[in-house]
Amino acid sequence: MKRKISIHYFLAHMEIRNLVFEEWPKFNELLLEGPEALKEYFFTLWNKKKEEFANRYDLEVIDIDRKIKDSDFDVSYSVLNKELKVFNFTMPKPLSDYGQAECISVVLTSKFPRYFTLEYSKSIGGQEEYIVGEWQIDFENDDYMHKNYGTIKSAKIGEFLGKINDILQ
Repeated sequence: MKRKISIHYFLAHMEIRNLVFEEWPKFNELLLEGPEALKEYFFTLWNKKKEEFANRYDLEVIDIDRKIKDSDFDVSYSVLNKELKVFNFTMPKPLSDYGQAECISVVLTSKFPRYFTLEYSKSIGGQEEYIVGEWQIDFENDDYMHKNYGTIKSAKIGEFLGKINDILQ
């Protein structure tokens, strides 16, 4: 039986997360190069994963035929509470509710970065909603853990950042 996976999900919940937590110098360098460099990096990463997954017969890749452009990604910068720098990465529009992140926000705190996701979903009644999640390092088990903080009604960055701000209080 083939395991179902999405390039979109894999990038947001694994590749970019690992870049932030495990390869900070490389990620920081990309941040310093600016938004266009990051968009190009994400676009290239998507296509590398697409090529890699195309050769995996044990996977059913739900977005393998999806064509994207570097302009399907966006990068913006915000500040929370006049002190916390936030880098926001908008992903290509999700095509399913398979836990695909519409947006990723990396908050630079004084101790370590915080990695938040805004995941497209549908309620039991079929209404669109967005789940705010966070990937954290589980230092005791040398692994990652994912927390869900509830839903918001839209994918607007302001609403997402408002929820992140509430979580950080």
